[in-house]
Amino acid sequence: MSDRQALVEALLMKSILGQDLVDTKFHLFSGRSAHSRKVSRLQALSANDVVLTARSDFFAELLSRTGSPDATFVDLDSGSAFEDDMAFDDYGYASDSDLEDDDDDEASQTPVSDETAAIEDDDNDDDDDGLLIVADVGCKTDSTVGDPIPASPPQAVTSITSAPIQYKLPVANCRNILVRDTAFRTWKALLLYLYTNKIVFSPLKSQGQPRAHMEGPNPSTLWPCSPKSMYRLGRKVRLDSVRDQAFNAIRNSLDAGNILQELSSSFTSKYPEILQMHVQVLLQHITSVPVIQNIPSLVRRIVDSQLPHGADIIIDLYQKFLLQYHPQALALAN
Repeated sequence: MSDRQALVEALLMKSILGQDLVDTKFHLFSGRSAHSRKVSRLQALSANDVVLTARSDFFAELLSRTGSPDATFVDLDSGSAFEDDMAFDDYGYASDSDLEDDDDDEASQTPVSDETAAIEDDDNDDDDDGLLIVADVGCKTDSTVGDPIPASPPQAVTSITSAPIQYKLPVANCRNILVRDTAFRTWKALLLYLYTNKIVFSPLKSQGQPRAHMEGPNPSTLWPCSPKSMYRLGRKVRLDSVRDQAFNAIRNSLDAGNILQELSSSFTSKYPEILQMHVQVLLQHITSVPVIQNIPSLVRRIVDSQLPHGADIIIDLYQKFLLQYHPQALALAN
């Protein structure tokens, strides 16, 4: 019997015995506002512990609590509610392209600062290996499932700084976990992969293709996610198969038109293997018109210390150039 068939039979047995199939609910942010510099709109995803623990050592440790320090979790009293948003700095991954932009008309009319503008077009994170889980609670709250509720009574006139929105924990006999630094869309794609071994990636923003944020009505529809976001998450949850598929998706999305933009992103600066792959693709397109036209701009940014990984780009590019065209000289030098 295959592992997958064994999992299916285990779930069928739980259903026959009338046991709950949902053991854990993950709560994740799905939107962001560059205007308020916050992530928002918590949404819940349900999962079965039998599947998660069988597919991943990370989840086996997480759900048994044997592999994470107490500081990773915060127990909340029954009926707890908490604010339905979080500052970019606390979220740690403000540029996650799997977050949907929520800025309203008022925010769009407000001048955007240089600091905020830097967030808009880069699919990267600001905190590589920070804490993943920040809240955990037994699911015994009252009221509506996952309903945002106003922190104060509604007023006739809404001020510019509105009252914070709170998120109430859902009613269910399950464990609730708030995930701090991963988007709802990315985690949803991860859960689907753990259940089905299937994963679909969205195009990179730099490819200029439309990015669908709504799934079709068919429950079997695959849920696309950013390959950068999933690469980062795959590393965190120690799923090499997910990490490698995301890596390949990123590589296959690079061409002469976007390689310099992607090479200069802060996402690339955080992962040496990603940087080396980008440099290799750059060499493949080194004689293309877009690269010839735009590489002087990249060099100027490196000289002006605008790229933290600028020196690594130059060093790796030079070493790969020697390896390709002068391997003997490189061998002698080493």
